[in-house]
Amino acid sequence: MSTRGRTRRETATLVAAAAVVALGATGTGCLWPGEDYAPGSFCAKANTGGGTHCVDASEGPGSAWSKAENAGELPIFMWALPPFRMPEAFVSNEAELRAWFGNLDRAVAYVRDEEKHAESLRATLHGELLGLLLRYRRHQEEILAEEPVRAADNFTRAMTDKASAAEEPLAAAIAADKHALAAATAVFDEARAEAAPLVSRYAAVAARFADYRATEAAETAAYAALSAEASRSGIDALGGVEEAVLAAAREASRAPNEIAAEIMTLSAELQALAVSFEEALAPHREVLATHGAVVPDMTSGALRSLGAMLGYAQRRVARSDATATALLGGIALRRQALRVLQGDEGAREAIARSRSERASERFREGARARAEALSSAPPVSEKLGLPLLAARYGELLALVQMRPLCEAVEASWREAGCAALRGRFDAAEEELRTDLPKQIAAGLAALREQGMAAAALDAAQAKLDAGDVKGAAIAYDAAVRGAEGT
Repeated sequence: MSTRGRTRRETATLVAAAAVVALGATGTGCLWPGEDYAPGSFCAKANTGGGTHCVDASEGPGSAWSKAENAGELPIFMWALPPFRMPEAFVSNEAELRAWFGNLDRAVAYVRDEEKHAESLRATLHGELLGLLLRYRRHQEEILAEEPVRAADNFTRAMTDKASAAEEPLAAAIAADKHALAAATAVFDEARAEAAPLVSRYAAVAARFADYRATEAAETAAYAALSAEASRSGIDALGGVEEAVLAAAREASRAPNEIAAEIMTLSAELQALAVSFEEALAPHREVLATHGAVVPDMTSGALRSLGAMLGYAQRRVARSDATATALLGGIALRRQALRVLQGDEGAREAIARSRSERASERFREGARARAEALSSAPPVSEKLGLPLLAARYGELLALVQMRPLCEAVEASWREAGCAALRGRFDAAEEELRTDLPKQIAAGLAALREQGMAAAALDAAQAKLDAGDVKGAAIAYDAAVRGAEGT
């Protein structure tokens, strides 16, 4: 073939190749008919160490990437080697040229779309891949130096456009990422600016609370001094002591009430700041999580501290009010007692007689209620109908313990109540001594017949054998309720 014919064919091949690149027609299935992949190889090299790792194109760019990543550190340079060996073959076979372009696209697309690593994409576009293009561009310049149509320029322009098209999405993604981070940073800055005055107010509240807490000992000592003064004062001076107690109570409540108002106001403002911060940050949480950013907690610690201050102030005010109330009640009783002492003997006797009558009436009513309760049988369980005896033991023991009171000579004011109980003392002692233990023993036997576990029954029986009727009654009642599932 003549030199002119060969040159014309080479020019046509380059023009066709440049057009294919410019149109982006790089689908592998279309570039190499009859096979699932284009021939050639993919190569990768880590930024540090490990050397170059090339694999057959059938293994895909991911295989070369993995080998380079295992051998060194990011970023990783990716490129594709053509299936031809000699530079002359570059223009002798259009299919092989298109196959190489397809593999170049696959290498770039893998870094950009699969690994999504910006630095590796930039290294790929400006590394070995660019060197290959420049090498073959120089070769084209040598072949077509005398041709009027600058096919090499077309080739270079197409490849430059291809590199720009691959780089633009990355640049857009990086710009969007930077914009999102800048927006999140602006939210942080605004929240800090809003929190600054609240931080100063919190420090002031904490200092005031510390001063207030330091006064607790003095407050307690003041109440103790007023109590001692009241116990020494006569009727005429008790009014002044009452006024002093009221004044001390008002003063003890003033400071904590003011602090509590400040705490509640500041807590509400901190909570509002936290809510607004969360709402403003919500659109940026995904990008923050992507970059591993930790969202600061600017309010919860202060809110917990303020809550503890408020709780202390409220409890101390409650203690102060209770102390003042008790003091005022004691002063009233002292005033009443002093007035009785100042009265004539007849008035004192009338007061004593009235009090004795009221005490006698209360005792008589209590004795009558106790007698009526012991007149009825003990309650029984719902399912088995067995008597429950622990409460009965307590009632009988209380009655027996009242016997010495009713037998005392000085118990005249109890006489009305003791008259209703004297006939029951012997019966109560007998029931405690014999009847109640027999009932417990019979109940335990009934539970054994029901097939109840022996451990609980043996424990009750052991107490009964040891003379601990109270403990046996309690254990027996528990066994009855356990057998019924109540």
